[in-house]
Formats: sequence, C-alpha cells, structure tokens
Amino acid sequence: MKTFKISKFVFLVFLTLLMSFQIVRSLGISSPRPVDLKLLRGDVTKFYFEIYALSSTDKQSCTYSINGMDPLVITFDDKETKVDAESYSSVYGTISVPTDAPIKIYEGMLTVKCRPHTEGEVSGSVVYQTFGTKFVVDVVEKTEERAVSAIPEKEKPKSSPIILVLIIIVLILAIVGFYFSRKKKTE
Repeated sequence: MKTFKISKFVFLVFLTLLMSFQIVRSLGISSPRPVDLKLLRGDVTKFYFEIYALSSTDKQSCTYSINGMDPLVITFDDKETKVDAESYSSVYGTISVPTDAPIKIYEGMLTVKCRPHTEGEVSGSVVYQTFGTKFVVDVVEKTEERAVSAIPEKEKPKSSPIILVLIIIVLILAIVGFYFSRKKKTE
C-alpha cells in the first residue's frame, strides 16, 4: 500500500511538471532583428521578430506593442498575426528616427500577447500568454558609427522544445524506475 502511495505521488508530481512545462514553453518570441541596430537621425528601417508556437497544439492569435522608445516612431505591418500550431510566424515593423531625436541608446520592451485562435465571439474566459523581450536601438551621430545591416531571410528554429520535454520525461521515468528497483532489492 505504501508503494502505491509513493508511485501515485511521483506520478502526480511528474504530471504537474509536464503540464506546467507545456504551458510555459508552448509559445515564445525571438529578439528583434537586426540585433545591433544603429541608426542616424532621419533614418527609417525595417525590423522583425518571430513568434514560436512549436509545441503548441492550438493556432494562436497574437498582438504586439513596443513601449519606452519615445520619440522613435515604431509601427508594425500588421496589427495582429496568426501562428499555426507547431509553427512560427515572422512579424515585421518599421522604425523611424525623427530628425530631432536625442543621440543615445533607446531601450524599450517588445511585448507579445497571444491567445488560442477562435472564429467569432468567445464566451467565458480566454487564457492569454504574454511575453516580453528587450528592444534596443542606438541613435548615433556619424555614419562611421552606424552598422548597416539588412534583414536576413527567415531562419528556422534550431531546436524544438518538444525534444526537451521528451528528454525530461525519459529522465523522470529512469529515476522512478531506479527508485523502485532499489526499493524492491531492499525489501
């Protein structure tokens, strides 16, 4: 009976860890690119970031905003984007530096808010996931200080969070198996 209680407890802990990991890791965002952005007063340039739903089982509807970058003018090509389950989507925007903007490094926050995509009205509560990452733009005075960088082609993510989940499952099962095999030897 005691072994049953221990195995039940281990299973519940494992299930809780697995479920919480999926909720936290089901969505994510990249840093805005180009990363080392140096602009002159009056410059206008494009940037992008990616929203990942690689281990999500639902299509996601995401909105985004950038705070703390005044007087820079930042606009997005689209107000909202949809990210298919087990996929990712690139979001493009434009940065305009006013001609009278102070020369300094601007550090803002890119915030993305996602919810499962539904058609039409939704009744009841909707679960949102919110992510943030730093967005840095250096407004420089001279062209020598400016790094000219083009927006690269869409990159594929290097690894999938689902692989990490599988590794954790295997490790937990190995630990539980080891524990019970030692328990049986001592009885």
